[in-house]
Amino acid sequence: MFILNKIVLTVFAFTLPVLNSFQIDDNILLWKEDRLLTWDYFNGKPEKRFAAASTHYDILKSLLKENNKSATVKIEAVFLKNHSWKRKNWINDEVLEHEQKHFDIVELYSRKLRKAIKEKLYKNFNDLENSVNELYKKYEEEMDVYQDKYDEETDGSMNGKQQRAWEKKIMQEIKALDLYKETTIKIIFQ
Repeated sequence: MFILNKIVLTVFAFTLPVLNSFQIDDNILLWKEDRLLTWDYFNGKPEKRFAAASTHYDILKSLLKENNKSATVKIEAVFLKNHSWKRKNWINDEVLEHEQKHFDIVELYSRKLRKAIKEKLYKNFNDLENSVNELYKKYEEEMDVYQDKYDEETDGSMNGKQQRAWEKKIMQEIKALDLYKETTIKIIFQ
């Protein structure tokens, strides 16, 4: 539990509108299994609310029509460095681990989205685009509920027992979707 001057710290995560590009800039950090967040990635200006840190993230989706017979879909979990922030005097390793799990949840839902996209058949690019947009909306909403539940049950990292349970749960769910860890999906129209 983290208490500062007898006031409990809370940690929040937010989603920004979807980014639609294969281009990645220095503000965007792609999720990688072998790279953990560090406090150096939190470059945003702290907001005027009572929190130790805030992770801003999104699922990047891009569709590229190759020809009338195929397309490529790219789904990536991203961390937005210039929007994520920390209060230097309030942070510690436990808060960072909590923020890492918010980012891991984005990868979990990216994998769920990739799986759903791969399991469907598409007639043409318009069919693919409409379906991906519907699926994106569905999984984005589910992810927001999951993120809120994670924060609520861990009390923003302050409930150590629940935090450890969620860490294990999130990583098991990601591992169960290892078949969908590749970010790029080749679609052949039927």
